[in-house]
Amino acid sequence: MKRYEQLVQQLQSRIEQGELPPGSRLASIRTLSQQYQLSKNTVIRALTELESLKLLQAKPRHGFFVLAQQKHSPTLAPRKVKLGATAFSVLGAANQPGNLALGSAYPDSRWPTVNWYYQRLAKTARRWALENSRRRSHYSTPPGDPGLRTALADHLNTTSLTCNSEDIVITQGGQEAVSLCLRAVAEAGDTIAVESPCYYGTLQCIEALDLKVIELPSDPIQGTNLDALESALNRWSIKAVLTNPSFNNPLGFNLDLPTRKRFIDIANRWDIPIIEDDVFAELSYNQQRPTPLKALDTEQRVLHCGSFSKTVDVDIRLGWVLPGRYYDKINYYKFVTNIACPAITQQAISELLVGRRYRRHLAQVSRSYSERVDMLTEDVRRLWPKETMFIKPQGGILQWFTLPERVASDQLFQQTLTAGIGISPGNLFCADNRFNHHIRLCYAHYTQSNEQLTAIAKLGEMMDKF
Repeated sequence: MKRYEQLVQQLQSRIEQGELPPGSRLASIRTLSQQYQLSKNTVIRALTELESLKLLQAKPRHGFFVLAQQKHSPTLAPRKVKLGATAFSVLGAANQPGNLALGSAYPDSRWPTVNWYYQRLAKTARRWALENSRRRSHYSTPPGDPGLRTALADHLNTTSLTCNSEDIVITQGGQEAVSLCLRAVAEAGDTIAVESPCYYGTLQCIEALDLKVIELPSDPIQGTNLDALESALNRWSIKAVLTNPSFNNPLGFNLDLPTRKRFIDIANRWDIPIIEDDVFAELSYNQQRPTPLKALDTEQRVLHCGSFSKTVDVDIRLGWVLPGRYYDKINYYKFVTNIACPAITQQAISELLVGRRYRRHLAQVSRSYSERVDMLTEDVRRLWPKETMFIKPQGGILQWFTLPERVASDQLFQQTLTAGIGISPGNLFCADNRFNHHIRLCYAHYTQSNEQLTAIAKLGEMMDKF
């Protein structure tokens, strides 16, 4: 056996035994060369071989990272979605007095900028009340308040995204934005390609609209499997691809730029739209917003969805769509769905976007969330079974955990409910039962309080009893 093959075997064994968990970075080529007493060229050849086996991924200027292995890939065939009532149980648990919600994806709203927003909202409401006899009430009909659309376009244009205020349709949160996009590109019985696992709210929209899904295998490092997408496009009639490419819910991955460019190239070649759910994109821990697919779109086929619910507060319920060639359809469906979004909240948000206040807020909360995921990671490593695997996300507020195979997360979910703890079980994020050994947690509020530490320890004890 050649020396590089021996190194391949050794590293492969360490990966398969969990000694090198998914997401971990290998030592540098120089360090490996010294450790195994091999030439650098021999090490490079071994790492290249492991990359071809899809055990490693090379990231320019960062080194080689261990990939998560897909043990159970979904069948690439259209299927109906039937989630049942579990999603409502997850959300309901978050609202029960005394429960500790660790699974629901809601941001921390205890920030000065959020207080400022509600003070501004109250000030506007008081002014409107005083002017009630003189003020003419009217609907803020689609595409939305002109002031907000202008302020939002100005904000987005400070990123890699370029748009005009006339390109934007304001919606009642990100969920309505995605729902309107699905209605614009597909009809009942049509098939939509989604990542798997996929945010359950997206799956619920697809279920409610009587659409089918093809689930594309995805992982926390590489993200969406575009080879699987092309394979599915070769075999099935797919009306659109719905993706959450930036700090994905639930996996946490962030597609790199070459993958994003390939995504657009595939959509152009197959002439299909992309619905881009980008609600977490502004919560980047390196203060650099990922390049949206929309910014790479030269054919106006990307429907770009955003929201203030994850960056400011869930109660704001304001989002937007940049629909491209589907603008007229989105505008019409928005009108017939609920006529308008509240003018008072649109005006208050438009004032928040003026100047640097909102950008400073994003920087503050992103720094905090980066620290909080470190806290959660530290406690999970200490208090959960050692076989637990996870990747630290580089943005957003969500983390995906692969539990020991003996642990059924559906049962764990029921047990935690009785203990006053809310988690999101893995099967909520797919159309079958492939993720019953996974859970999703939200760390936006995680500060290592006594209550939180007790809950994480309790979860570890419950897992040990399986």
